[in-house]
Amino acid sequence: MFILMLVMACGPKKPAETEPVPDVSLASPVVPALEAPMYGARTTLPKDDLVAQVALGMVWDEALSGASAALALSDAVPSLEAAQHAAHRAGYPYPVRVVSSGSVAAGRHPDALLRTLHKVMEKTDSLGLSRVRVGLNDRWVALISRPMDSLDSFHREQPLGAEIKIKTAGAGTWMAVSPSGSVKSGQIPASLKLEEEGEWWLEVDGVGDTVAAIPIFVGMATPPSPLIELPGETFAGPVAAADEAMLLVSSIREAFSMPSLRDDGTLETLAQYPLNLLLSEQWDRTTGLGRLQAAGFLGGPVGQVQCQGVTVAACVDTMLRSGREREWLLNPAFRIGGAAAQVSTDGVTIVVNMASE
Repeated sequence: MFILMLVMACGPKKPAETEPVPDVSLASPVVPALEAPMYGARTTLPKDDLVAQVALGMVWDEALSGASAALALSDAVPSLEAAQHAAHRAGYPYPVRVVSSGSVAAGRHPDALLRTLHKVMEKTDSLGLSRVRVGLNDRWVALISRPMDSLDSFHREQPLGAEIKIKTAGAGTWMAVSPSGSVKSGQIPASLKLEEEGEWWLEVDGVGDTVAAIPIFVGMATPPSPLIELPGETFAGPVAAADEAMLLVSSIREAFSMPSLRDDGTLETLAQYPLNLLLSEQWDRTTGLGRLQAAGFLGGPVGQVQCQGVTVAACVDTMLRSGREREWLLNPAFRIGGAAAQVSTDGVTIVVNMASE
């Protein structure tokens, strides 16, 4: 020790060197994967240091954050419908309930977004949070989900004839709608054999709440974009909105190799009353089907579907993401239809009647 000190005392003087402190604010964003092959929550720590600072103390989920990154990289305004589709591609199986976004100068903390997160998030919520660099700014997108249970993981894409296990931590029920509109359902745990090629829809319900509602692609790759272009256009009047709804419903049916719907004036007129019931929260599908049969549609099956959304496209998209509505949308027996809509500042409410002839 004495010799070392002596050498240091006799040698030339040099200024003390210190390790440079990295400027987290100027680092390029680290974007999580936008796609994942398996459904399942992946709670971990963000690789982006600035995101990690903002998400401190919250449950940051990598899959949900991949979905938020997909929205941040898109030119479209983030929406719940787009967030849910992005979540499916990123492998996140649970419903998204809040979307929040904004831009700040590159490397700056998104203070307003952080205040929003602290205001609306609860301890059991999961957070999807990411940022992307756009010119001199960082675009931030936050997604919030509140998983009601845990669903066992499985691949989103499956070979024809595969069998998946449906299992949650708690009790529940499930229903699956095949590409041809047939329905299977039961108690959890269960097995589902995927005997048709195309897009299946699996809905898992716990005690009073939906646990997961997800597509399974059998014998095919996951499509690069939703079937309906979102967010869609806004329509000033109910007639144009109802016409657009009919076009979108027919396009969905055609995509699943079902016949499109021909417009029927009687079914259109008969859609107005259930629309009024829906607006007053008194709508009931069984009663609605009975009215259609009483009106003379007795030669085959009848159907009635409904939705509410910020645009017609978003509204019809919610039908497609509901097992109970999809079951009726994909009934191959329907040939004619008629819709009624109400447009307000909050969005649009739609009822569509369908019948065989």
